[in-house]
Amino acid sequence: MTKSALNTRSASGTSHGGNPVGRFAADHPGLVRFARVGWAAKGVVYVLAGVLALIVASRANGWSDTTTTEGAEEASPTGAVQTVADSAGGGALLWVLALGMLLYAAWRLVTAILPAHDSDAKTWAKRVGYLVSVVLYTSLALTAIRLARNPSASSDGNSQVSDTTASIMENSGGRVLIGIVGAILVAVGLYRLVKGVRQDVTDELDMSGMSADRSRWTRWLGAIGEAGRGISLGLIGFFLVRAAAMYDAEEATGLDGALRRLATDSWGVVIVVMVGVGSIAYGVFCLATFTRRRLEAA
Repeated sequence: MTKSALNTRSASGTSHGGNPVGRFAADHPGLVRFARVGWAAKGVVYVLAGVLALIVASRANGWSDTTTTEGAEEASPTGAVQTVADSAGGGALLWVLALGMLLYAAWRLVTAILPAHDSDAKTWAKRVGYLVSVVLYTSLALTAIRLARNPSASSDGNSQVSDTTASIMENSGGRVLIGIVGAILVAVGLYRLVKGVRQDVTDELDMSGMSADRSRWTRWLGAIGEAGRGISLGLIGFFLVRAAAMYDAEEATGLDGALRRLATDSWGVVIVVMVGVGSIAYGVFCLATFTRRRLEAA
């Protein structure tokens, strides 16, 4: 599929196929660079979430001698934001992260509404995924702002998922809807896992001028990160499907709840570690490539 890459090139002598957003990006490269900061913020969140997942694994197996109050943060993007709030100078960092995540959400929103050259199922699926990212990272930004304004507040992603699932399942057809959402998340997780296995991670990157060594480790970081993200989404989807099948909203949980359930079994710890390592790898991938991100239509 042909894509309209909106790089930071000069508009003079460059054809954008009548795409007004493309012309705007070419004429205002500084705005595109500024928007890339959102990818860096996303990277920070994923690195922290990955570290928290590894802490869950270490505590579950007695590898860590921390007290019961340490390392208990929620192992998810929401937990990562909470961890920043609890750190020294967390208030200022939260405002920076909130701005970055709003910039990332804006990037994804623009990507979702750009005119497309094709209108096949894959294109529409990607656009829906971009819109989901808009909702997710806007929500994370609002959580960061709320914590920055009220440091004593807390956020529990697991309870939010369970409560939302219970509310939906009270309505006619809600159980089916939860099952469908869960199945979609499992499918998306498998898609990202395949992307990782194939090292298909550079479609939004400008790889020109990158050394062979950097290109190699960039692809490996992205591949490990995509695999970790795929497992994470698949886990959340699995527990949603299970909640629908058992008609029990308590079975639904966020990423943190899923990891803590798995960590109680020896084989499950392996998955938790994979998620943790994958999240850290994806975060580093975002941090290492945010200056090379391209804004392009699906």
